[in-house]
Amino acid sequence: MAGRPKTQYTYRLPADSSGMPRSKWIYLAYFTQILVFLNVLYTITRGAWSELPTALGLFIISLLPYLFTWKTKITFPWFVYFLISLAFLIHLSGYVRGRYLAYVNWDVLAHTVSGSMLALVGFVAILFIDRMWQLNLNAKFMAIFVFLIGLAGEYCWEIFEFIVDQTLGGSLAGKMQADNTDTMMDMIFVLIPSLIIAVASWYYIDRVGKEKIMDDMVKESTYKI
Repeated sequence: MAGRPKTQYTYRLPADSSGMPRSKWIYLAYFTQILVFLNVLYTITRGAWSELPTALGLFIISLLPYLFTWKTKITFPWFVYFLISLAFLIHLSGYVRGRYLAYVNWDVLAHTVSGSMLALVGFVAILFIDRMWQLNLNAKFMAIFVFLIGLAGEYCWEIFEFIVDQTLGGSLAGKMQADNTDTMMDMIFVLIPSLIIAVASWYYIDRVGKEKIMDDMVKESTYKI
């Protein structure tokens, strides 16, 4: 007598707030964001009230992509959340824990991660621009845009550093621009990750398809894009 066929069950990760299956790697982004908040608490426990506005401001800005997803149900790839949280963690801990002064290459690390973050923001932005304005851009053009966004963001940041140094005498970590070599090294360490992210974006868009990437991000949203 034949037995009953066995029912096979497939485990799925629980859905996130948008209703989409959650990548297990998103927990790395959540953990990194918690570390950002812990640096705010560290500032409070030290009684460093002059540093608190900067700490709170950076923490609130780092929450924006999570709040955006919660409000719109538009879900970005997990590495977008992670790199944004990581960039703010590096900057915030550099200020409140004195790591910019304690570690010679902390500023290099900050610019490298921030360059990657800016390029990824450019990657998401050009996908939305292409869809909303129906530009039908190809993968190579979109990759060039990603690269240029990283460079443009760094260019604006160096202007900001110059203004802070000239008007306020520096930031919480001292002078933001030590000399011309320091500025050029900062720009180089943003250029390199921006180029890497641009090439990866071209490969990802060419392999997966921009329509598929966009559909995955917006399919649970009430906003029709």
